[in-house]
Amino acid sequence: MNRTQTFLIACLVAVTAGAQNTTNSPNSMFGLGDISTGEAGKYVGMGGVGIALRSNDFLNSSNPAALTALDSLKFVYEVGVSAAQKKYSLTGNNSSSFVGNVSNIGIGFQAHRWWFIGIGITPLSSVGYAITLDETVEGTDGGTISSLFEGNGGLSKIYLSNAFRLPWNLSLGVNISYVSGKTEQSETQESATVKETSYKRAFYTDFGVQYKRKLSKKWDMNLGAVYGYNQRLHQTNTRTVTNTSNDETTETKTNPTSECMPLYYGLGVALSNHRWTFSGDYKFLQWSEMESDYTGVTYRDQNRMNVGMEYLSSEAYNKPIHYMLGVGMNNAYIMINNKKVMNYSVSAGVAIPVMNNNLLSVGVKYDRQHSSSRGVQREQSLSFYLNLTFSEWSPRTKIQ
Repeated sequence: MNRTQTFLIACLVAVTAGAQNTTNSPNSMFGLGDISTGEAGKYVGMGGVGIALRSNDFLNSSNPAALTALDSLKFVYEVGVSAAQKKYSLTGNNSSSFVGNVSNIGIGFQAHRWWFIGIGITPLSSVGYAITLDETVEGTDGGTISSLFEGNGGLSKIYLSNAFRLPWNLSLGVNISYVSGKTEQSETQESATVKETSYKRAFYTDFGVQYKRKLSKKWDMNLGAVYGYNQRLHQTNTRTVTNTSNDETTETKTNPTSECMPLYYGLGVALSNHRWTFSGDYKFLQWSEMESDYTGVTYRDQNRMNVGMEYLSSEAYNKPIHYMLGVGMNNAYIMINNKKVMNYSVSAGVAIPVMNNNLLSVGVKYDRQHSSSRGVQREQSLSFYLNLTFSEWSPRTKIQ
């Protein structure tokens, strides 16, 4: 079995496994849950930028047009994992958790001198929480009843990327994706449990373009743009009511609220020479189109801004070590009781050449939520990313 076959089997196993929890936040009960911001691969240490970045040795999932930079004689593979220590606080109560997941699996290659292909899987969102509430029972002398709220599941994306090298230093890319996943949310009160199960799925297409221009003998500039349209998620929802006191179980189909993959667009710019790369991204996501069935919970459009830099320890042909730094900020797309929350992050990473010109990338990111309003959940997390990029040389006739 060759490396390509082994890699595709690994993708199949990951698809079968589905999305795994990467959160224990109570806020993940709303909307699609905690959304993956897309950090994966070598560029995680640069703050998650990528719309304008290109490389002949690495995959860039932020913009499908970047595939046209791949070496024509290589199949490039990437696999990455992530883990995070998270802390949650609300009105003086604190909790913490440790979570982890596969962050990306992908393969890219040149199919023709102007056509490039990428295939992969990545998580999109995660639901994970367990909350116990004690409520006073009316008409009793201080009597209480406990309710346990639990949720798990999430969405993942399988994608096929096509990129086309055009004249005038332009590249055009398109992702054809299948988004799917299952979420389960339940409420248990004494002997009764109500569980809501939702299977979500959609086909989704988004686009990217890049333009490369030489500014001087030493400096190059890349410009990038991405766009994805609003796509409603098809849902099959079931409510199961179980009463252990009389061993009764009823199951009914329910009508779902509107959930969608949001319309989005983004712009990026990168400046680079033989040692330095500086890049910045802006991305807009239209979450306000989603409906909420929770009182006081609304969804707001999201703005993300990221900047990052990379330094090579030597010339590219000398197998340099890559050092990366990045920062980012965005507003939370879930708003509870009209209280706004901002997310800030700082990241760093290093990519080290290993045997046979492969690259091992390690990244760390610190996130912190901030709100000027009282009574808002605050979250801090320290995330770790490990990514391996490796390649398989192929004769040019093999991939034409």
